[in-house]
Amino acid sequence: KRLSHSDGKGKTDPTPGLFDRNDTLETDTSEFSQLPALDQLPVPDYKDYFSLLNSLDPEKVFIPKLPMETSRGCWWGKNVGGKAHRGCAFCNLNLQWQGYRAKSHEKVASELNALTDKYQTLSVSFMDNLLPSKDLEGLFEKIGVLKKDLRLFAEIRATTSLNELSAMANAGMREVQVGIEALSTSLLKKIRKGTSAIQNLEIMKNCESPGLPRLNSNIILEFPGSDQMDVEETLANLGFALPFSPLKGIPFWLGYGSPVWQDPKSYGLKRIHNHPRYAKLFPPEVFRGLKLLIQGYHGGLRHQQRLWRPVKKGLEAWKTAYAQLHQQPGSDPILSYQDGGNFLIIRQRRHGADDMTHRLKDTSRKIYLFCEQNRSISRILARFPSFSEEKVRPFLNMMVDKRLMFREGERFLSLAVPSRGWNLR
Repeated sequence: KRLSHSDGKGKTDPTPGLFDRNDTLETDTSEFSQLPALDQLPVPDYKDYFSLLNSLDPEKVFIPKLPMETSRGCWWGKNVGGKAHRGCAFCNLNLQWQGYRAKSHEKVASELNALTDKYQTLSVSFMDNLLPSKDLEGLFEKIGVLKKDLRLFAEIRATTSLNELSAMANAGMREVQVGIEALSTSLLKKIRKGTSAIQNLEIMKNCESPGLPRLNSNIILEFPGSDQMDVEETLANLGFALPFSPLKGIPFWLGYGSPVWQDPKSYGLKRIHNHPRYAKLFPPEVFRGLKLLIQGYHGGLRHQQRLWRPVKKGLEAWKTAYAQLHQQPGSDPILSYQDGGNFLIIRQRRHGADDMTHRLKDTSRKIYLFCEQNRSISRILARFPSFSEEKVRPFLNMMVDKRLMFREGERFLSLAVPSRGWNLR
């Protein structure tokens, strides 16, 4: 439609939300043009793609994953009542959307059913920046009603509960990318993630349980403004994360329009510009006039690279140890337990050392199982009123010293997973 209004000289009528080669850096592109309700969208049509796929030689034909949306935007980063952006400081993934919109459960299930029927594939990747926060269990229960052996992927927040993960797994979720980003609570506050290290470790642990979706996540390195305390906290917490799927270290990159980009001085940045590598793709006069999504900057970059070097080494060692401990097919989780009813046996597999086993009896067992979800010391004491704080704290501290539990402030989290997985359904 826009091209049909061209004057023949490259000029077109303006369309909210679109930016073209005739616009300048001063052009206002803040307007949006979007559907108010995603249920109005038609089912995606991938017939051209599959026609091309079917034209390949038989030995080159494969069964692809289908992309699908359940929502657009990010409910964590949305503007509320005209207030400033409250999402993650590094993120610029939602510049093209205004607000957050999600399809109804019925629309998601019917669209998923139609796509898998039409193209005869059962692998689907939800392309949302973040799955809906409301009634996530209900959404995947609706998908489960389809009775299809699906293989699903999605991106979720670290606050996703064990019950929600279980509902997702029952519907066919095999892998999730969790917005971990850091294992330091002080750094998580700087990047405005709205989570803590103990929450991140909890979902990492839950995803390590047999039968639940496998975790695939990143940790941001070299975030501007991070300091030695952030690095030291990260290194300390890495030791407790070793039983879980390793995180991939990703150096910070500056996204156009992100909160860091909008307020660079607060993060020690200066001289922001298009990333210089783009200059290899565009003529100089074009390069100067573009607004590109990855930006370059000056200000503390080399310092951050030196600061985070030990964490990079720690991540590599973690990856190596985890791979070696899982060399044999069907290997048990690195840190798991068997429940005997009135006693608990914890198995701790170790890289480069003999395995260890631990037996917890009676109340010790009950406290450990109670802390499968991170609990405050006050909640623990209230749950077991017959035991004084003088008795409970030494036990908790011993578990932390053995890296069977994690402590953050006055909160405690048990790290072992049931060897056969959680039976929540």
